[in-house]
Amino acid sequence: MLIFAYNPNLIFMLLNHGKKLLSGICLILVLLGCSAPSGREAVRDIVFRKNYPLTFALDANPSVLTADSTLNAIARNKYEALEADSDIRFTEEEISVVSGRLGALAGSLAPVIRQVREQGPYALYNDLPDNEFIGSAWEQDVRGMNRVLDVYALGMAPRYAAIDSITAPADSPEMVRVRNLAKTNVLATSKDRPFYAVTLESALAFLDANGRLEAADYEPMEEAVNKMAYRAIGRTQWEKYPYSVILVLGCGPERVGEPVSPESRLRAWYGAWLYNQGKAPFIIVSGGRVHPFKTLYSEALEMKQYLMDVCGIPEEAIIAEPHARHTTTNLRNASRIMLSHGIPAGKPGLVTSGQEHIDYVAGNVFPEICLRDMLCVPFNIGERISPREVEFYPLPLSFQLCPLDPLDP
Repeated sequence: MLIFAYNPNLIFMLLNHGKKLLSGICLILVLLGCSAPSGREAVRDIVFRKNYPLTFALDANPSVLTADSTLNAIARNKYEALEADSDIRFTEEEISVVSGRLGALAGSLAPVIRQVREQGPYALYNDLPDNEFIGSAWEQDVRGMNRVLDVYALGMAPRYAAIDSITAPADSPEMVRVRNLAKTNVLATSKDRPFYAVTLESALAFLDANGRLEAADYEPMEEAVNKMAYRAIGRTQWEKYPYSVILVLGCGPERVGEPVSPESRLRAWYGAWLYNQGKAPFIIVSGGRVHPFKTLYSEALEMKQYLMDVCGIPEEAIIAEPHARHTTTNLRNASRIMLSHGIPAGKPGLVTSGQEHIDYVAGNVFPEICLRDMLCVPFNIGERISPREVEFYPLPLSFQLCPLDPLDP
């Protein structure tokens, strides 16, 4: 496996937050292109799997695809386009052709289709028959790959440019060198592979080269940051509490080098106060490495440490959600955790933040923002309990991925 760029910032982040030495060494080996110990999923594969789950599943057994002459012709065209420095993004016509071929191969790909249906990342299409489902899932994946190339290779401004942009201008000498290196890497690793290989490997290369592997941060959370809390879920007596969780929304610092903002500290303190009143058995702290641009600090991990060190909350009562970059995904990602780990979906969770922030969450515009940014509304907002608290209910639709946000799909 070839990793495109060594990333010292990610290594520093791992060590800075006290990861176990062995885990840090494993990730460093992966980032340097060495073999990781058996059983440890590579960072690059986590990013691949979380962003493009259908393609990831197809890539595990590509023989059905490589036996198809139409798909092989597209693979050759993409490889030749890369050799000629031409556009390697998929056109609308190519997307349509691939969708049709995958639909025609749906019978042979039935195990893959069943697998990705069960995982839920294409929940918007679950009611479609297999031949239409796999075509729609492919379209979601490839639009995500095209989007990565638009932003992190060509410099198109993402929706939230202040936090999600390319590292250096696309026409800078640095990015010219990056594109040349990425080209030779992808040519070496994509020859004789399925139709998506050139575009996929290029997208992963540019995410890596730009240091935008946040989707893999702290994974697998079951083995580290949330190990104690996840174990405690199974022995929780839910009937003793009015709410399932207290979700504390993070607020990123504005100053470089500041681990946790004053607002996050006060929001976390209020969440601890609610916990000590017996409102819920768990606090979920939510927020990724967002502010300022390419910060090394995770809002969720810093709030978790604050809750333990300052507020005396036991670690087994704190669930970290370290990937969300926006309020919409704070609630979506918390919903995913709740549904994935046995937290009762019928019991409401409680969201807390500052009053203006809760006004936004409880307001009429918030569902429209969810639809725009995440393609769906993956939770229901319940009763407004106080100026700083509102109920929410997780929905299975929360597992639907968003191809427009590769840092937290």
